[in-house]
Amino acid sequence: MATHNILHFPPPDAVAPSLRVPPHNTAAEQAVLGALLANNRIYERVQEFLRSEHFAHTAHGHIFTAIQRRIDAGQVADAVTLRGDFEGSELLTSVGGVAYFAQLLSAMVGVVNAEGYAREVQHCWLRRELVELGECIVNRAHGCEPGLEPVQQIEDAEAVLSVLAEGGNPTAQLIRARDAAQEAVDAMERAMKSGGGLLGVDTGLRGVNRMTKGLRAHQLVLIGARPSMGKTALAATIAYNAAGAGSRVLFVTAEMSAADVVARMIAAHAGVDLVEVLSGHEDTGEQLVPLRQGKVDRIVAAQQAISALPIEFEEASSPSVPYLRGRARRMQRQRGLGLIVVDYLGLLKASDAAARQSRNEAVSEISRGLKAMAKELGVPVVALSQLSRENEKREGKRPQLSDLRDSGSLEQDADVVAFLHREHYYLAKNPPAKKDNETAEDFSAREMAWLDAVDRSAGKAELIIHKQRQGPTGIVRLRWSAGLTWFHDDQDHPAE
Repeated sequence: MATHNILHFPPPDAVAPSLRVPPHNTAAEQAVLGALLANNRIYERVQEFLRSEHFAHTAHGHIFTAIQRRIDAGQVADAVTLRGDFEGSELLTSVGGVAYFAQLLSAMVGVVNAEGYAREVQHCWLRRELVELGECIVNRAHGCEPGLEPVQQIEDAEAVLSVLAEGGNPTAQLIRARDAAQEAVDAMERAMKSGGGLLGVDTGLRGVNRMTKGLRAHQLVLIGARPSMGKTALAATIAYNAAGAGSRVLFVTAEMSAADVVARMIAAHAGVDLVEVLSGHEDTGEQLVPLRQGKVDRIVAAQQAISALPIEFEEASSPSVPYLRGRARRMQRQRGLGLIVVDYLGLLKASDAAARQSRNEAVSEISRGLKAMAKELGVPVVALSQLSRENEKREGKRPQLSDLRDSGSLEQDADVVAFLHREHYYLAKNPPAKKDNETAEDFSAREMAWLDAVDRSAGKAELIIHKQRQGPTGIVRLRWSAGLTWFHDDQDHPAE
């Protein structure tokens, strides 16, 4: 019986392999580097797939590495700053030294096309890898590694091809049920030893810990609220408590400065009103006077205690998720990382392509990126989100899942969705008005009931857990300290 060869041989006049030049595109490499030097924001569009080893020219790889290092550190990477990185070294000798940066800038075709050129650089690298793999397969088949079984050769080749199919980024290995089961039991044993049944990061809030068992690795935790509910205060409370329990925290504060956030931590730790910490004065009722020495001493002690906490802040005003991921990766690699807090999701920057489509698409991209970051780094990500005004039209004002702004993917991507609500805020700013034909007695009764409700709701807050993939939903009762702008456990009702 005749057999059919599964390989398709090239025509006889094909170029002999020994005469072929490895696939490369020098012009595309120069165009990408020139675009990056001219506009560092291009890096956000290429950093997820482009790596230094993708450049065929060694000098280009060194330049890309230098650009990457500076941008990840929050610094400017241009022809001027990079000159200092390479002067005195021989890394650019093959291209004429630091004067080569001017040539790269002139080779830039346009920043709009930079991502396309970066893809071409990566594709050329993939083709070079395929060539190398093919040569390896041929050599192994000819017996360069005696004793290696053909089946093993095929499996090795398939493994390399699988990695190349993913753009050169190795995918996670398949996990056997046996290993997953062991991991689940190990997590249970750690929870038993923790004393509080915690499976993840300690929030320091008893009710929250009871409902969630701690903020767990790989989770995206979304906390939504209307303005003035205390979103930043809750984020600072969780970060402060988590760091105090030993978790290293990256706090992304895109709205406030790091000093403003830490001022709240100092106020809470010292038990001194925030306005006094910020102004250095206290109100006696008749005049403002400098803080008494006792309060100053408490503030200084709080500053020293908080200085020792493992919290680091990112203050970029409109960072992208890829930028934050780079920051977090480096922090995890160098010092460890246990929790990421993002204040807040609405201030993060989406890619230009997503932003051009719609706000909904931009928020969806950001949400997916935060979830991917949590999974990749193996840490929980707590992201704050501002809710629409719809809850203010309802009786009781309690927020619902439909109040999430701009994107339904927020609910879909998040593992936990919780809403922060303070009834006192709405009651206090909406006193009853006398209705037409209402008697003075009836109005007085309604007003007294309102005053009683305002008094009973003062200092109280709710964290309403509307969704939790691996846990119950319900209401966590908290205490709100307006003077400290801080949240504490409600000792009477920690969780319902």
